[in-house]
Amino acid sequence: MSPQQAVERTGQRAPAEPRKGFRRGPATRASTKRTYVLMLMPALLLVIGIMIPFLNGIWTSLTNKKSYINDPSFVGLENYIELFTDESFLRALGRTILYVVVVLAVQLPLAILAAILLARSSVGSWMARRVLVLPLLIPPIVAGLMWKTMLQPSAGVINYLLGLVGIPPQPWLTDISTSLGSVILIDTWAFLPFSTLIILAGLQSLPNEIKEASQVDGAGPWNVFRHISLPWIAPYVVLVAIFRVADSFKQFDLVWPVTRGGPIDSTRLLHVMGYEEVFRFSSTARGMAVIFVLWILVYTVSSYLLKVWRRTINAVG
Repeated sequence: MSPQQAVERTGQRAPAEPRKGFRRGPATRASTKRTYVLMLMPALLLVIGIMIPFLNGIWTSLTNKKSYINDPSFVGLENYIELFTDESFLRALGRTILYVVVVLAVQLPLAILAAILLARSSVGSWMARRVLVLPLLIPPIVAGLMWKTMLQPSAGVINYLLGLVGIPPQPWLTDISTSLGSVILIDTWAFLPFSTLIILAGLQSLPNEIKEASQVDGAGPWNVFRHISLPWIAPYVVLVAIFRVADSFKQFDLVWPVTRGGPIDSTRLLHVMGYEEVFRFSSTARGMAVIFVLWILVYTVSSYLLKVWRRTINAVG
């Protein structure tokens, strides 16, 4: 009986005949392996290019290498022990952590507020989006030098504008009580647009049907934001926090051209300290130890924030 006759009699479809598998010959398998190797080569070269300087930096931090010592010797953890017993390092560590915390506390709420305002459909928001990206086009070093000129106590345009409304000149970058806050102000101007654009993308990805349904149920603007918009953009906010934490911990481009760590070490962050240890005090090993401590801080905080980001993704999705 043929398969067609069996189908007609039983009313069921006959099982399909198994297809003959395609067997790759030795030449085909070798070509496939070569393709995989060629595809992995750029990634392998990237890993090697990253790991060699990284491991060399760790090894250097375990020696007594200085610019005037041709044959450094291994000293173990001596550089790290000296760092954590050095008051200047501990002050720089605390100052760096304070800098990161204040940057996040200031920039995240401002970025959320700016994103909400820019998400509205109006001519003003359309124009503001175009203007918002302008600070991103300026390199941080140039932005720092520009603001350093604007914040000059005697000839700066900021104090001139304050004088028009009766406010006396302020020692923005020349006083230990205001220098760190002034650097944070410059950081906010330079990087707030980046944070705003990411959160704005999250707001614009929120389906309008969800907000319209909540408004039909009688929810006001605050309740819509609190119970719908904010949970929706939470992954974007955490993503911004990850980027800003990494950037703020290793901030150097804004600090060095503006204050060079002064006055009286009031803006001497860890990255600035590591730079000075190498190029000012010729202590390459101690500078590498400072940078490696900074790397551990960035890695630890970023890893925690990545876990928070995954939880927010699962909560939304």
